Amino acid sequence: MNTPSHTRATMLRRFNNVVYRYESVTSTNDIARELAEVGASEGTTVVADEQTRGRGRLGRSWVSTKNDGLYHSIILRPPIPPADAPVLTLMLAVGLAELMRGQYRLPVDIKWPNDILIGDCKLAGILVETEVMEDRLLYAIAGIGVNINQASFPPDMALHATSLKLETGRAIDVDEVRQKLYVTLDAWYDTFLTQGAAPIICRWSELSSYATGKPVQVIIGGRTITGTTRGLTPAGALIVEMSDGTHETIFSGDVQNLRER
Repeated sequence: MNTPSHTRATMLRRFNNVVYRYESVTSTNDIARELAEVGASEGTTVVADEQTRGRGRLGRSWVSTKNDGLYHSIILRPPIPPADAPVLTLMLAVGLAELMRGQYRLPVDIKWPNDILIGDCKLAGILVETEVMEDRLLYAIAGIGVNINQASFPPDMALHATSLKLETGRAIDVDEVRQKLYVTLDAWYDTFLTQGAAPIICRWSELSSYATGKPVQVIIGGRTITGTTRGLTPAGALIVEMSDGTHETIFSGDVQNLRER
């Protein structure tokens, strides 16, 4: 493993106060977890030029080619019960979507709970991993990957992935995206800690076409359901209405837009 450079920012905010930089790691979430285990403070961030085994939700890999994207993980220590932890993913998705819409003028969508899309193509993804002891959330590792300067993707990804460069027609500084993202994340994290989940869920629902009225197929473990989305619960779970009028609450699953199929 490469030895990181270690910098301390002057801003007195939760994000970007301590940053560890690496040329290459297996996964920034792995390094962030190691740091969290030895007491690293909230906001400590691990940034890498590339990941050799980057990962997303449900055991999927995240392709992290060198210098092409933003690959980083942030240690969070919110004073919340473990049951509220799923809202962290929604909060991060809101901050990222607002940055893409406001700063880069991109018409992004959020697929529940964490994928940032343009049309049917993934621009960014979020993976939150938590450590819980009894009824306490010790810490959460917020992994965020953003495709920034990729000019193309492997054949098996080409129809389902995009980048800031492909969408805007210009190369964009990776660190610029990171710094701007921390401004929006700081604001929404403050909102979550002071006002709870409700404003996060409200804003997520405004930004996502998947919130309500979306025909979807959801793979949950070994079974598949189809229906139409009917909003989120106060804890951020997805409600799906089946053809017989019954409702199912989805806490974890792979959601697909039926109109893509």
